[in-house]
Amino acid sequence: MRSFRIVLTGHGTLPGSLLGTTEMICGPVADMSAVGLAGGETPDHFADELRAAIGHDGRRVLVLCDLLGGTPFNVASAIARRSPRVICVSGMNLAMSVEAALADGDLDDLMVDRLLEAGRSGIVETERHRARRVS
Repeated sequence: MRSFRIVLTGHGTLPGSLLGTTEMICGPVADMSAVGLAGGETPDHFADELRAAIGHDGRRVLVLCDLLGGTPFNVASAIARRSPRVICVSGMNLAMSVEAALADGDLDDLMVDRLLEAGRSGIVETERHRARRVS
C-alpha cells in the first residue's frame, strides 16, 4: 500500500485531466488530487490551494508538476524547500502519474528514481517502424 499522498499540479485543466485519465486506467486512486493554476489566478492564491491539497497531517507528499520553471513548479518547489516531507518533480506525464498511482511503499529516493524512469522510458520517437528512446 502506498504511504504517501500525490498532488498533480500545473497550468489550466491539465492536472485535472491527467488525474481523470490516470483513474480511467487505474480505477479510483485514493489520496491523489489535482490543482491547476487558472488564467489570471495569483501565485499566492495558487499556493494556498496547493498547500490545502498537500495537507497538514505529516504524511509525505509527491507533487508532480507539468513544466520546469512555470509558476506551479516554482510555488511547489518553494513549499518543498520549506517542508522535507514534500517531494517536487517536474515534467510529469501520464506514465509517471500511473506509476505513482500504482506505487506501494514509501516515498524515498528509490521511488522517485522509479517515477523518473517511468516518465523517461515512455518518451520515444518512432521512425520507420522502430522506436528510438529519447534521453
